[in-house]
Amino acid sequence: MTGNHTYRVVVLGAGMSGICMGVHLKRHGIDDFVILEKATAVGGTWRENTYPGVACDVPSHVYSFSFELNPEWSHSYSNGQEIWEYCEHTVDKYDLRRHIRFGQSVQNVEFDGERWLVTTTAGERIEAEVVVSGLGGLHVPSHAAIEGCERFAGQMFHTAEWNHDVALSGRRVAIIGTGASAAQVLPSIASEVADVTVFQRTATWVFPRLARDIPESRRAFFRRHPFAMRTYRRLLWLLMDVVGTLSLRRQSWLAGRLKRAGLHHLEVSVRDPIVRAKLTPNYEPGCKRRVISDDYLSSFNRDNVHLVTEAITAIEPQGVRDATGKLHEVDVIIEATGFKPFDIATYVDIRGRDGRRLRDVWREHVQSFRTMMVPGFPNFFMLLGPNSATGHTSALIMIESQAEYVIKALALMNRHGLKHIDPDPTVVELYNRRLQRDMQRMVFSGGCNSWYTDATDYNYTLWPYSALRFLAEQWQPKRDEFRVAHR
Repeated sequence: MTGNHTYRVVVLGAGMSGICMGVHLKRHGIDDFVILEKATAVGGTWRENTYPGVACDVPSHVYSFSFELNPEWSHSYSNGQEIWEYCEHTVDKYDLRRHIRFGQSVQNVEFDGERWLVTTTAGERIEAEVVVSGLGGLHVPSHAAIEGCERFAGQMFHTAEWNHDVALSGRRVAIIGTGASAAQVLPSIASEVADVTVFQRTATWVFPRLARDIPESRRAFFRRHPFAMRTYRRLLWLLMDVVGTLSLRRQSWLAGRLKRAGLHHLEVSVRDPIVRAKLTPNYEPGCKRRVISDDYLSSFNRDNVHLVTEAITAIEPQGVRDATGKLHEVDVIIEATGFKPFDIATYVDIRGRDGRRLRDVWREHVQSFRTMMVPGFPNFFMLLGPNSATGHTSALIMIESQAEYVIKALALMNRHGLKHIDPDPTVVELYNRRLQRDMQRMVFSGGCNSWYTDATDYNYTLWPYSALRFLAEQWQPKRDEFRVAHR
């Protein structure tokens, strides 16, 4: 479908954020919107990531929308397929599919002084009063920048681009990286491969997941008593929020308890003291993303699992060479190297007032207002924008809060007859100064070279407070925080 179309709201992406935004629009009587999705199905990261062992590291009943609780979760931590099916179910239940344009990869988003013009690679041109990005902060895989990748004679792919045509049984495999995806892949393939070598740049803090199947009796109880399921969800996320926030404060009692729990899990999981020492992090838990897994560390007890902590110097046709000069011969290389954070401005050309590019505005620091807006980009909102991750609770809590903020912003515009709302740069500067000041009280501003921060240790990823405070701060748009234009 090509041509020119006009809507009140354009939503970019049909992942969890886009689905949530679409449902909120419909529930508030706004039907004049379109969702642009590059793929042929919804689900975002849960559609893209199909690697062995892919699952959520947040409890299932918290990693779901408050407006669509699911009594049918089969496991305390749902796998990727089950979450993707939940996305499909939500889209159909709330009649969102008719609003979605599949196969529409967004190329340009430009403000012409009056409205936004969105152009897709398929040739569709859409005008809109409001643009909401649901593209998220982790979208494009970050590939290993290692000399010689193109010369490797075997198969090499990223976890987010898993090649299911490559059989791993009996093969020699290398995993580059030790983050969340590596912690799920390794236990899932270790029993079938001939050998697997894990290349670790930095040891990861790993905590037990205590995963379990949800019995049919509990599912039946939640089906019969939705109020009980809602109460359980609220209590669970409140517990996660309070304990999680306090455990991320520098030198707090809970931070100390968390560190001891991580070291104990390592002690009881890994038999070899030399391997255990290599797997012991040298920074505070939470400075980098924590890994939640019951079986990642114990995988290193297997005879066919090897850990390499020397730096990789090159990839050669036969395998991976490390800094000692040793060549590790492998048949398959798996990049478990995560994603490029907040790179939306690099793969979509977003231009605000006077043609200013978002990539240029963010050149020094990635900043936003209320985690959603950027001065000079009127009526442009981002779900899961800068500083909206928590590191300890469900991203869906934040997404729902942001979607509700957008709805209230639209109501504010209607109430006051506003054509545009644009964050006041002075207010935005004070807001970000306060965030970065309070960030210093948390363990994730510890100079541990995390992907949470830029080269200057400026943390543009995490929220330095509780999720409860996030909800409170995003509760209501305030007219005096914006520069406005009347209709």
